[in-house]
Amino acid sequence: MDLIQLAVPFFILAMALEFLYGRVRGKQSYRLNDTVNSLSVGVISTIMDLLRLGFATVVFAAVAKWMGVSPWSMDSAWQWVAAFVAYDFCYYWKHRFGHEWRIMWASHVAHHQSEEYNLSTALRQTGTDYIGFVFYLPLYVAGLPAAAVLTVGSLNLIYQFWVHTKHVDKLGSLEWLLITPSNHRVHHARNPEYLDKNYGGVFILWDRLFRTYQEELPDRPCVYGITTGLHSWNPLWANFHVWLETAQLAWRTRSWRDKLTIWFRSPGWVPADLEQPKSPDWQAPKFDPAVDGWTKGYVFLQFWIVTLVSIWTLAVQNELARPIVIALFVWMVCSLWIIGAFLEGRPFARKAESLRLASCLMAAGVLAVAFPAEYAVASVVIATYAGVSVLALLLRRNPATGPSPEVIG
Repeated sequence: MDLIQLAVPFFILAMALEFLYGRVRGKQSYRLNDTVNSLSVGVISTIMDLLRLGFATVVFAAVAKWMGVSPWSMDSAWQWVAAFVAYDFCYYWKHRFGHEWRIMWASHVAHHQSEEYNLSTALRQTGTDYIGFVFYLPLYVAGLPAAAVLTVGSLNLIYQFWVHTKHVDKLGSLEWLLITPSNHRVHHARNPEYLDKNYGGVFILWDRLFRTYQEELPDRPCVYGITTGLHSWNPLWANFHVWLETAQLAWRTRSWRDKLTIWFRSPGWVPADLEQPKSPDWQAPKFDPAVDGWTKGYVFLQFWIVTLVSIWTLAVQNELARPIVIALFVWMVCSLWIIGAFLEGRPFARKAESLRLASCLMAAGVLAVAFPAEYAVASVVIATYAGVSVLALLLRRNPATGPSPEVIG
């Protein structure tokens, strides 16, 4: 059972409570641009399921059948406990290689780009992970049913949500057993002494056993984000920039050996015949382009509309024609890209938004004419949404004319 979808309302409520708590205590850990970008990356990760066809499950089921594996009955509590612990052990190794191999870091990097640390960071998940599933193959070979793996995997991810907060201090003896907010803050920090530590999902025991544990030090406050910085609110760039960078390095190097092995090297490794990168400034100021209040309010509302559309589409995708599902997927991705452009103060954002809203009006017209019975209500809703959004754009007299790259320390 996939429990993630059921947990989404609780995730949203928890983020709202954390925001209010930080506001009241004067220890705010949210910035609108950073939070919207994290959640946009998370939405893209979620709607990628509209394009996937359960490839990993098909492969694993075929391998288990070919090997003649007898599935566990899952009738006993100890089987579920064993499955939960075994899943976390596999997750540790997947997560560790996600930091040690470029081909996996290219996907996992999306989770580490936020320069803030709050519950929205937990939902910042990659949309390009097509390799990590192999680390769970041993579970299927051992006889765990696919449904059981999905269930314990969902529980593992749900547990990880709450540890993405700055408002919970160290938890005493639990620090020796479990992943806690304290030792997971270390994992997300870009301080040199904290890099590539604390990989566990639920249990910190694996890190202690395999010597990848690092305690959060009282005199070394965590600085969050990736060492090179993302410097963008574009959720597509967030997903693909390391893939592109690695492909460029592989193309430019003259060594055929390096063209292949670079994908399985450390993310910081560069072929010897190419220019070596300068050491990144892990204390660089945060990326924070200045935009006005209208822009912030507009993109905030648009983001949540796109989020509601994504939840609805995932829920009813089997009832919709495939072309409509694909069209909705493209619309959502483009919408999130434009939202990022607004937050960066890009001059083209307003024109791109106008085209997006025009496409909504056209879609409403097509539905009303071609499918008057099936999509009458949908066409009215879409037309109303687009019309109100266009009115909001027209009422904005002085739109931002370009990016204002202010940063904060």
